[in-house]
Amino acid sequence: MRHLMLPCGQPLTFLSSGQLVKNKNFLHPKRCLDSFVLIYVLKGTLNIAQYGIQYELGPTQFILLHADTEHYGWQESSEYLHYYWVHFHIPVSPVYISKEQYPTDISQALPEKYIVPETGTLTHGKRVPVLFSQLLDISMRRYPASEYLLHYSLTALLLELAGEFSSRLLDPKEDPLHIYKIQDWIRRNFQQSLTVGQIAEIFHYNPDYLSSNYRKLTGKTLTQYINSVRIESAKNLLTTTDFNLKEIAFYCGFSDEKYFFKVFKQYEDMTPSEFKGAFFKKKEVSQ
Repeated sequence: MRHLMLPCGQPLTFLSSGQLVKNKNFLHPKRCLDSFVLIYVLKGTLNIAQYGIQYELGPTQFILLHADTEHYGWQESSEYLHYYWVHFHIPVSPVYISKEQYPTDISQALPEKYIVPETGTLTHGKRVPVLFSQLLDISMRRYPASEYLLHYSLTALLLELAGEFSSRLLDPKEDPLHIYKIQDWIRRNFQQSLTVGQIAEIFHYNPDYLSSNYRKLTGKTLTQYINSVRIESAKNLLTTTDFNLKEIAFYCGFSDEKYFFKVFKQYEDMTPSEFKGAFFKKKEVSQ
């Protein structure tokens, strides 16, 4: 995997951005552009290749398509697909490094650089999708300083993405439970009926051992993590589709609509209907 190294002090140049929404049968065109493209998947699976390597990108995963490098879809999507994208130029000639070349302590070795991986999964927080959404919103507005705001907002997005990647890669703590693999599996299967016992069996752990140690290492239970993934998906569906609440609950893995309401309120301090109403009210005000 090729990691792109960039200077912190020079903003990127925003070119264009948007979001793709397709029901199914989407095949990304074969292209070789003079700009970089960042794609962040919100829903579905994007089948795309770069440097001859085929990727299947699901929700919370991203890919940085490199300038002057051919990329193409290698298989049509088989389901609803939704992702954000942004095209941009970088202020310097591209410098790529491998994982083996990554500094032991980037804050000391490269205090004025940040590194963006070619592809990856965002496992913590919600800042990257929020920043991406804000970037798209800014791109729709035009006023004297909007061009500069786009450049710096884009740079903030890449810095945030790079920050999560570097903190994960440089974390000296061991990961005896393979937490990132477990969390990645949950994000790919959250629509199913999941239990701790089922997950423990898949990853060859005793259920009690997995539950106890997962909580010690993350500060949360597996059930809390599963619910957080489901609620994030529900929030996305509430604001991007016309599905009713029962359909959203079922789609996100909740077999009981009342339990979905209860969990949603625990995480968001409001009901799904209140969240949807607040979102569109805010959108109307911003327009």
